[in-house]
Amino acid sequence: MHPNHFFKLLIFFLVYVFASPTASDAQSVPEWVFKNEKDNVKVYYRKTAEIYELKLTTSIQTSLTGLIQLFSEVENYPLWVYNVTEAKLLKKVTETEMYYYSRIDFPWPMNDRDVIMHTNLVQNPVTKTVVSTSTSVYDFIATKKDVVRMPVTRTTWKMTPGKNGWLYIEYYLYSDPGGSIPDWAVNMAIDMGPRESIKAIRKLLNEPKYQSARLAYIKE
Repeated sequence: MHPNHFFKLLIFFLVYVFASPTASDAQSVPEWVFKNEKDNVKVYYRKTAEIYELKLTTSIQTSLTGLIQLFSEVENYPLWVYNVTEAKLLKKVTETEMYYYSRIDFPWPMNDRDVIMHTNLVQNPVTKTVVSTSTSVYDFIATKKDVVRMPVTRTTWKMTPGKNGWLYIEYYLYSDPGGSIPDWAVNMAIDMGPRESIKAIRKLLNEPKYQSARLAYIKE
């Protein structure tokens, strides 16, 4: 297994993690470091203690509903979430709330990771901006042999409609993958993961079912 495959971890779920500092520790939080900009994807990162945070910004010409439809199809996450090899819906609470499982491929000799995420989606009725926030729930299901359960993961996607069918996207990831991860592996994840996932999203959104998607709980 090529070591590059590990770094799908930091982009995983195609979900977006952001840790909000409290007033007491805000001054101790490091500034975002600009990593690069390629394929219309700007990537930033920072490290707080042993926790890595990732932020990306990009734009995609698609309907808001089409992208939300893609996010709702948990079983298809391996098609676009970098290095996710397995994903399944565990519990659908409402159209805008769910629990799901994902397994992330790590290179040998490291064990694969897995995580259970609790996702909530909210749309601003005035601006039409949609925010999807996911937080890990460690013991929602039993841990598996030879797979490391990620202790802390939080993600957030913010999708803002623009002019001429463009969506402006911000993604945040706060993740503790568990165990010791070498810096070279993290660096590659930051460099490759975001672009590969966005590239896959853009390709999938060209499919007719996303072009014509309609969801009663999303206003365009």
